[in-house]
Amino acid sequence: MNWNRRNIDMSGSIIKLSRNTENAPKSSASTQTVAFSHYNNISAQLPVDPKTGEIVAGDVKDQAKQCLANIKAIVESIDHVMDDVVKINIFLKNISDIYAVDEVYATFFQSYFPARTTVAVAALPISHALVQIDAVISNGEGTPSPSPSPSPSSIEKACDLIPPFSMRNHHSQNFMRDQTRVQVESNPAVAVPKSEQPGKIVRNTENAPKSSVSTQNVAFSHYSNISAQLPIDPKSGQMVAGGVKEQARQCLKNIKAILESIDVPFDDIVKINIFIRNLSDIQAVNEVYTTFFPDTGIARASAYVPARTIVVASALPMDALVQIDVVVSHGDGTPPQAVEDRHGLIIRASNIENAPKSSLYTQTVAFSHYNHITAQLPIDPKSGQIVAGGVKEQAGQCLRNIKAIVESVDHVMDDVVKINIQLKDIADIDAVNTIYTTFFSGDLPARTIVGVSAISMDALIQIDAVVSNGEGTPPNLIE
Repeated sequence: MNWNRRNIDMSGSIIKLSRNTENAPKSSASTQTVAFSHYNNISAQLPVDPKTGEIVAGDVKDQAKQCLANIKAIVESIDHVMDDVVKINIFLKNISDIYAVDEVYATFFQSYFPARTTVAVAALPISHALVQIDAVISNGEGTPSPSPSPSPSSIEKACDLIPPFSMRNHHSQNFMRDQTRVQVESNPAVAVPKSEQPGKIVRNTENAPKSSVSTQNVAFSHYSNISAQLPIDPKSGQMVAGGVKEQARQCLKNIKAILESIDVPFDDIVKINIFIRNLSDIQAVNEVYTTFFPDTGIARASAYVPARTIVVASALPMDALVQIDVVVSHGDGTPPQAVEDRHGLIIRASNIENAPKSSLYTQTVAFSHYNHITAQLPIDPKSGQIVAGGVKEQAGQCLRNIKAIVESVDHVMDDVVKINIQLKDIADIDAVNTIYTTFFSGDLPARTIVGVSAISMDALIQIDAVVSNGEGTPPNLIE
């Protein structure tokens, strides 16, 4: 087991657990699981047999089974179970394989299905791979409740130190899991394991499309994970008529309906991922996007918009032109807590001059234990242009932009827990790795890499990141 620990004065100790098991494939460029506070971030798993180091024989079902078996091995190696998964991302070479994958997928979950995003991409890191899967896990090693009943003066002081975008006293029922426990709302078809300790809140609403292989919203601790929304009218179950604008609007309406069903405003979104078929459609999508953000007076006053990543998919389910998923700040807070003991929860959004800016996203959005970094293109922030050179130079610029953002919020690159990389040419992985590893001095983050057909500004690479947040509650140290 690799173990990374770093202390930060402003928050007590930041403890990041970086771990590998022999029962899943290892990589010199990533760690299998990186846990911080209430979540474990699992590196994307290819259909590689860890004993042989080779792709398993067979078709997409066999490959999907191996990907999920690798995830299961990682999850169990840290004393968790598959029903602790809160979000799954599935990357396919062929979107038509989705039904075959679903047959295998359904056998790995006993009580409920996680929130999920499925896309087809241009290429995967191993040429014969047909599928790749990554995951986010609720972390039972997480945080104890804060001291009871903070004084109003302490809350006011915190607000002075951290300029609030959103600060609300929330109340709901959400508690830390001990073994496996899922609280299900509006989803009677899901069986709930019996346990003394409630855990995740799993919810569906009739006002957004439902799926037999995913849950619309899976909340745990300070975050809600929303399944990718397709442009489906929930009343008809059909794709909306029209082009990409109409489809983007329906995706966002579905997300808004899910959030409203759990009493969360649209502006509590901290990270948004937009998957589009054609990069040329992004301007049309942006026109619709800006009508949804900002959504409240507070957000408009601060010009707050979420961190954002745009990924060009080779295909999407139902032949859609666009698909959108989000991560939402969750007011049900850190369990176990009584309602009266909860602090006001604060979203902190910030931009700096040393990284590219845009009116369509915020460079970093911090909430509780995590900072969400907008996908960085290889743009020199001084010139606003793509840097000269090849993929090495471009990868270096993406990472320098991330480093500048991370350092601007008093963090370091070794606080990164997850990295997502999109490449124009999947063969560039080795060249990127020679640069990538120089930006970290400790254990490498969990990582997902996919090949895509296009990237904004005709870039060769794009990188986003999730960073452990020293302004949040530190986790318990495992004895």
